[in-house]
Amino acid sequence: MSNVTTFNADLPAHLRNVPIDDFTKAFAFSGGSTKRISLRGRVFRLVDGGKEIAKNTDPFMDVVIVNGTKTVQKTWYAQEYNAEETSAPDCWSSNGERPDADVEDPQGSNCKECPRAIKGSGAGGRASCRYSMRLSVVLRNNTGGDVFQLILPSKSIFGQGNVTNMPFLQYAKYVGQSGYNLNMLTTRLTFDTDSDTPKLIFSNAEFLDEETYATCVEQGNTVVAVNASKLSFTKRAAEPQLPRLVAPAGSAAALAAPAKEVAEEPAEPMVRSEKKKEPAPPKPKQNLAAMVDEWGDDA
Repeated sequence: MSNVTTFNADLPAHLRNVPIDDFTKAFAFSGGSTKRISLRGRVFRLVDGGKEIAKNTDPFMDVVIVNGTKTVQKTWYAQEYNAEETSAPDCWSSNGERPDADVEDPQGSNCKECPRAIKGSGAGGRASCRYSMRLSVVLRNNTGGDVFQLILPSKSIFGQGNVTNMPFLQYAKYVGQSGYNLNMLTTRLTFDTDSDTPKLIFSNAEFLDEETYATCVEQGNTVVAVNASKLSFTKRAAEPQLPRLVAPAGSAAALAAPAKEVAEEPAEPMVRSEKKKEPAPPKPKQNLAAMVDEWGDDA
């Protein structure tokens, strides 16, 4: 049903829907990044490890939703928002109520009263804190294959539409109130051509057969599907500071190196004391007779 070509296009009928054994799982699902579906440019792109492995140029894709977050999640980036950003934001909330415990710089004690959630705090009059939901899906034509993470932006979550044109929350409510689970049917994802940014609308295409349904239930319980619905970011590690290499004393490198100037310790300030001028020795006192004789000489 899906219009994305995968590597099992020529898989024989007897090998279809065969579960992956433990030996293969040890290599296929150990470490690495989660495979995801990107909506960039209104094109469904299958991405693995940051590299595009397949794409669908049609405006719709058929998938089965096998798991996902039960609440609206929130992320806030101090820099300009990038829909393809997978590194850690500056603040985030897995439950949409308060920042997660490992947020280093929470922007508020709770999301409801956070200044980043106020309309007008971001570009275009919007709130700078972004709403999203993460779904774990499998392609309808390869339900036993890879589980992909699908991140829904706010425009794909909220709003009202008709039966064939619903945002996710309305669609999930419609399916549940009808008495069905989301993993019981094929969900058709379609791009809203009236939106200026990638926006998905949801509709039900068909119910699954017994074997396919059992496969989808098993897929939804895998570690990959559970982790794909969680907020998970890779923090940018700071580059380690390497110690400076010092040549051993007496080595050729140490002898060739210019001598390091050592700053002299400043001398203690000295107070210059002005040398006191010694007073002239007093003239010897003269008696009255000598003084009269001296005056007589001047006359």
